[in-house]
Amino acid sequence: MAQQPAPLPTTPTVATQPCREIQHAMGKTCVPANPQRIVALSGFAVDAVFSLGMKPVGAVTNVANLWADEMQEVTSLGLDEQINLEAILALQPDLILASQWNAEPIYGQLSAIAPTVLDGAILGEWKNSFAIHSAALGKTQQAEQQMTHYQERVRDVQQRLGDKLQQTEISLVRILPEHLALYLKNSFAGSILEDIGFARPPSQDKGVIGEEPFVIAISKERIQDTDGDVIFLWTYGATPDIAQSAQSALQKIQTDPLWLQLNAVQQERVYVVSDYWHVASTPMQAMLVIDDLLKYLDR
Repeated sequence: MAQQPAPLPTTPTVATQPCREIQHAMGKTCVPANPQRIVALSGFAVDAVFSLGMKPVGAVTNVANLWADEMQEVTSLGLDEQINLEAILALQPDLILASQWNAEPIYGQLSAIAPTVLDGAILGEWKNSFAIHSAALGKTQQAEQQMTHYQERVRDVQQRLGDKLQQTEISLVRILPEHLALYLKNSFAGSILEDIGFARPPSQDKGVIGEEPFVIAISKERIQDTDGDVIFLWTYGATPDIAQSAQSALQKIQTDPLWLQLNAVQQERVYVVSDYWHVASTPMQAMLVIDDLLKYLDR
């Protein structure tokens, strides 16, 4: 007779070591004072753990390529939209970090496995998300230092580029296999441009932090809406197949007659950047975006 899997717990775990109370999207949770076995179930959570110098025992896989080396030593938990409770239970975590958008329906079950903290942020609210996860990890001071450094970098860009900020409309475009996506002021990269003070093209000069949408999907027939003085362009795929399809779509669009008519293309001011412009949520990654901005615009 086949052995039945052990039933998943249904009641919250009781802390057996000193804990700290954390306020988050689902209320208050008492988390370990010094968590050792962290499970990260969203990109925001993975970003926070790695950028603060820690390593999860398990994590979802659709995260920025920036963490490819670190992820080699972490148990894969699949996509963030397909959370496997039994796989998480097997890791015996003492802290679970996730996001409200993907984990709220199973919050009770996750909390029964280990203390669980959810951020409630969308991409443009990355600062709040980072603060919540860093507090849960006991790394608030380190996180505040990183945020201070980010703010210093923002001021540096403002001083170095001066009048160029409002004279340069920056377009943010992601290439997907079947369509294009315009990233607004309340996206991750858009919020960085907003902090610095860059102008945006009319098609993207919208979006309020904390509200959706932060991205607008358009067909390739509306390719003119991607134009600006400068275009920053990237691809991303949650799986290798999607990533490859997006890369093929990028190569195809770069020879499209409509694309070749764009002002930024004709002025040779289109720059292909990494996916940390999109799947990111920490000051460290924001500063990588700033590095790119200075690399291409401070000339």
